[in-house]
Amino acid sequence: ALLSAIGIAGMDRLVQRNVLAMSGRAVEAAGDVSTLLLDKTGTITFGNRRAADVVPVAGTDRADLLGAAYLSSLADETPEGRSIVEYALAEGVTSEVTSMADLVRSGAEFVPFTAQTRVSGVDFPDGARIRKGAGSAVAAWLLAAQGQMAHDVDAAVDAISRAGGTPLVVARQAPGRPPRLLGVVHLKDVVKPGMRERFEQLRSLGIRTVMITGDNPLTAAAIAAEAGVDD
Repeated sequence: ALLSAIGIAGMDRLVQRNVLAMSGRAVEAAGDVSTLLLDKTGTITFGNRRAADVVPVAGTDRADLLGAAYLSSLADETPEGRSIVEYALAEGVTSEVTSMADLVRSGAEFVPFTAQTRVSGVDFPDGARIRKGAGSAVAAWLLAAQGQMAHDVDAAVDAISRAGGTPLVVARQAPGRPPRLLGVVHLKDVVKPGMRERFEQLRSLGIRTVMITGDNPLTAAAIAAEAGVDD
């Protein structure tokens, strides 16, 4: 009975600090923790990445890239997708298509993002297609349709990644023609305040912190350095 009472008392003290322990054994096990694994997006960072800029490749103007990014994001209900639409409108994009319903009425079909494909976009009834997503995934789509990657896209992707942002590559295929790359959307994520200090406190307790993410290595390295995780 005493052991049970001690476990319940420990759970109660944790609840007062907004920590939920599911059992007395969990309170005991916490003393043996040596490594803390944390997801990046939404845990170390706020997670609501927002469009901050667009970088067109050679041969594409900024308005063309913004227009394609806007159309490919109208059906994207993620915070990132909505932020691209808002950013494009704020940058002066005008279109007869103002909503997902307009696209549906025109006969367009949406391509939802999945963790497997890592791209999303829209297919129009006249054969035109737009895709946006991870650089490697968009490159695979381009090559499959006999398109070509632009030489200067890698530099833009690397620059955004080194700054701690997430690059989204945008490509478009005109009817009856091979697809071509238009440029990169810069999504910006922000590290939550006080994370570095918290990780230092954990380090003083002998607990190692490891950030886990599906982002590309350059972005991960920039966020990890800013947050102060061990690995």
